[in-house]
Amino acid sequence: MMRSGRSRNLDTVWRNKDEAVETNGTSYAGNAIMCLIPVGTLSLYITGKRSLNNAAETYERQLENGKILLEQFWDNSKYEQMSETGKKAYMGFQFQRCCGSGMALIDKKSSTAIENLTDYKVVGIENLGLKNEKDPYAYKIQKLGKKYLLLQKVALSKPEGYEVLSVREVTGLFTELRQTAVWFAGIYLAVFLMAGLFIYMMMKRTVEQMEKLQEVAEKQELLMGALSHEMRTPLTSIIGYSDTLRHVKLKDEQKDRALEHINREGKRLEALSGKMLQMLGLYQNHAIQMEMTMAGDLLNHVIDMEKEQAEKKAVHLKMECEAFSMKMDPALMESLLINLIDNALKATDAGGSIWVKAYEKAGKKIFEVSDTGMGIPEEELGKITDAFYMVDKSRSRKEGGSGLGLALCVKVAEIHGGCLKIESRQREGTTVRAIF
Repeated sequence: MMRSGRSRNLDTVWRNKDEAVETNGTSYAGNAIMCLIPVGTLSLYITGKRSLNNAAETYERQLENGKILLEQFWDNSKYEQMSETGKKAYMGFQFQRCCGSGMALIDKKSSTAIENLTDYKVVGIENLGLKNEKDPYAYKIQKLGKKYLLLQKVALSKPEGYEVLSVREVTGLFTELRQTAVWFAGIYLAVFLMAGLFIYMMMKRTVEQMEKLQEVAEKQELLMGALSHEMRTPLTSIIGYSDTLRHVKLKDEQKDRALEHINREGKRLEALSGKMLQMLGLYQNHAIQMEMTMAGDLLNHVIDMEKEQAEKKAVHLKMECEAFSMKMDPALMESLLINLIDNALKATDAGGSIWVKAYEKAGKKIFEVSDTGMGIPEEELGKITDAFYMVDKSRSRKEGGSGLGLALCVKVAEIHGGCLKIESRQREGTTVRAIF
């Protein structure tokens, strides 16, 4: 670091008294500043400049004090009467008495050091380049091996033709500057990394939210398309039978069959639209209310609702429940179990059995519905949770099925942090477990 307007190309050569060392005069400050990022560079430059200026001002005062004392105690009349040997001894005595260590007395005419109280051998004084009319105490930094020297000089009025050169080591200041530079670089790197990480996380979160919204939109679009396709069959059937009733004279028995068919298809449409609305609501996660609920209370309520349907089909509906509670949306969990039981009823013939269980195992809470029905082919197990997929379409439609039940159950389980596991063998039955 150097004072603005005071830097000079360093051609001076300093040699240690024991070993001569040649320097290239490259400024450390320039190298230090160039290696830092712009903002840190400015801060580091100001800090280094202030430290060097403070050191230079301290050494300036010492140099000025030495000059004043030397000029004050110098006696020209006595000096002129001395021999050359006496003059040399007198000059050395007065210089050591007034100036002390770290300074050298320079003969301007010969550019040589008459008295040298520094730790260095001074050569090439004519290239020092410290002249500055506006500031007689201008300084420069000289690099000598691994050391940094602060150089200043001042001209003497007595004795005439001489000047005092101050040589001070400031290596410690540059060591502190290097450490400060490392701290600045580390701090700014950490800030940039944190900022980059924050931006990345925000962008990632935004992209994930957009992908989720797109996924929901795609699922709703598929559901609507599938619903439209699925509704064509019962609507065609209803319209066909109603046209027949309007325009064709039928026997009472034929009319009853037509009306029964219209009623059955109408109920299937009602169930289809109801479950469709449930699916759309679940995909949007609207109005989900979690609360601690006893498994026994949930199962008792579901069994009461399904008991009549089971009795109509002459199917035995049984319940087994351990005492535990779980945080859930009761309405959604009720819908899950009802759909599983409805599927079991559709697959089970008269005289068969359905078991509804709730128990804990290996830290998991499990709701299970198993039946002794016709079972599901192994190759169909991976497809049955797709919306509107039916293993036996003719039987499902006859039973009023929509193909949405298991898709709805999967979504309910996911909302509660669980999953659906399905095991089945043809002509032996099916077991569906909702595991939380």
